[in-house]
Amino acid sequence: MKAVVLAAGEGSRLKPFTATRPKVMIPVGNKPILEYVIDALQESGIIDIVLVVGYKREKIMDYFSDGHKWGVNITYVEQFQQLGTAHALRQASHLIKDHFLVINGDTVIDSSAIKQIIRHQGGDATMLTVTVDKAQKYGVVQIQNSLVKSIQEKPTHKEIGNTVNAGIYCFSPKIFDFLEYMDISERGDYEITDAIRKMIDNDIPVRAVHTNATWMDAAYLWDLIDLNAATLARQKAESHGAVEEGAHVIGAVKIGENTVIRSGSYIVGPVNIGDNCDIGPDTVILPSTSIGSNSTIEPFARISNCIIMSNVRISSFNHITNSIIGEGVTIGPSFIAESDSTKVEVENKLMRANIGAIVGDNTEIAGRVLVKPGKIIGVRCKIGSGTIIWTNVGDNTRVL
Repeated sequence: MKAVVLAAGEGSRLKPFTATRPKVMIPVGNKPILEYVIDALQESGIIDIVLVVGYKREKIMDYFSDGHKWGVNITYVEQFQQLGTAHALRQASHLIKDHFLVINGDTVIDSSAIKQIIRHQGGDATMLTVTVDKAQKYGVVQIQNSLVKSIQEKPTHKEIGNTVNAGIYCFSPKIFDFLEYMDISERGDYEITDAIRKMIDNDIPVRAVHTNATWMDAAYLWDLIDLNAATLARQKAESHGAVEEGAHVIGAVKIGENTVIRSGSYIVGPVNIGDNCDIGPDTVILPSTSIGSNSTIEPFARISNCIIMSNVRISSFNHITNSIIGEGVTIGPSFIAESDSTKVEVENKLMRANIGAIVGDNTEIAGRVLVKPGKIIGVRCKIGSGTIIWTNVGDNTRVL
């Protein structure tokens, strides 16, 4: 069976990190989100993969190439305009001759769930469903006798249920008949779920397969921190670097090649530290933190529940919690990222989340800077000494 992986979208709600990469290439647990999808497919026995790419496609193609490193064969097709999931799937129609799997590239899914939908697929359409706490973020599915009866996107009423569409399907080529002539959705896209509704209206059964396996996606910035914690919780202790005498490394800590943990440092897993990093001395790194390759954490820094991407330099006496620091960021001494329950602005809406600082790629932050909870600093910014960041800072902005 082939799998079509939809990886063409930008992910505007995850800016500033999608200003420099597609959503599926944002790292969690020190791997791009898409890599977890590729791994799960390979573990499920699916090795022929069609990747639908579009926005900043070169980031995906350079990283995964032909897929042989992951034990799979990857073919690329391009969605030149990002017009929704149905439009993306249509781009792969010429490569499909039999039943196939469709999966969104921005989810972390356990391979057991993929095996489950393959095992229980039937007819022309099968949908994987999961149970979530906050169903209002997703497409809520009504099921009767194991068949999908309706899909309601992002309902406003909590009473409608908490069984949602996982964005994973098994289709026969018949799905392409329903992708040809579609109306645009309220969100301005052509959606697979609209094609499924048309199938239901035409009395074509759509089977529902429910799973309790791990399934997570990243709709918002704070979801990335949750994904990071979840992926790190699955790892085991592994060290390919050097831990100096006097350093304490406890629990499931993964240390990359040529990385040095210097004396007096205290690290409690799950933590993942990439290759060629220099940590400490006397640095504290607490659970659910990933640190990308080629990064430096200087003495007396304290980092907890964070995503620190590659090529980052964090100076002494930093205090960073529940935060995401983008690639190539430089942070001066005595930086504090406050973390608390706060309102975060997303696409001109205020949403409540417990989060610290969000810092985009290649930003330079001088010493003694304080960032208030939930504030977003864009890419390529320069923040001067002694600054308090009370509001969001746009890309390429200089704050003195």
